[in-house]
Amino acid sequence: MTLLAGTLAGNSHNQDRYMIGEGFAVVLDGATSVAGDRSHDPGWFAGRIGEVLARTLPGGEPIPELVAGAIAEVRDADRLIPETSPTCTVTVARWSGDTVETYALCDSTIAVLHRDGTESVYFDDEVGDAVGQKREKYRARLARGHGYDEAHRDLLIELQKEQARWRNRPGGYYVAGTDPDAAYHGVVGTVERTGVTALLLATDGVDPVRHPRAGTWWDLYTEAVDHGPDKVLHDLHAAEAADPDGLQWARSKRHDDKTLVVVPLT
Repeated sequence: MTLLAGTLAGNSHNQDRYMIGEGFAVVLDGATSVAGDRSHDPGWFAGRIGEVLARTLPGGEPIPELVAGAIAEVRDADRLIPETSPTCTVTVARWSGDTVETYALCDSTIAVLHRDGTESVYFDDEVGDAVGQKREKYRARLARGHGYDEAHRDLLIELQKEQARWRNRPGGYYVAGTDPDAAYHGVVGTVERTGVTALLLATDGVDPVRHPRAGTWWDLYTEAVDHGPDKVLHDLHAAEAADPDGLQWARSKRHDDKTLVVVPLT
């Protein structure tokens, strides 16, 4: 079985990371700070969490416990504190001869493609619920044609301040940072492997809706298998470039980092 993986920076610096190994795959998305007020790089933090998980996942312990352990280990080893620590999403797939386990903490995605042609998509969108009004504010402004100007950046700073208020607390949302307890709020699933054709793990820069020809995760899978995951990512990037002011897709920035890992299980 050959895993396929690709990553593409949205701008000059890619803060996505991925790890693949025997029986597992991990995708992580370091959260960008618009105000630039964190002391560590989000991509560095995502990579550190990923390195620990790549070491511990083959042991077979429950995934939430391993994510909690990774958060605690990186926090303590690098002396991170909540006020200045970066955060990242964590998405994990682990499979054996019998089962497929999935785990999503925050808003990256796992798509499970079933042998009957259907797909199940898992992600944790509590971040959207917690700050929905702030998010809708910048989206409405983009829809009016104002584009990615300084006022848009100011709205993103407001949004991130609101996110900080609700981060890793009841009624808010959970993400990997300095609190190991956040790991136990991820979306967890287990299915029998015999019913699964493939898995796709992706950061939120990968969205079938933005692809010029795809509409489903099955479509992205087909293109990735036929032409490679890099082709999928470049097609998405080109579609965003054709919508430079966010009129068609009201996203927070013109180009987000994009990472896609494809796991064929046939």
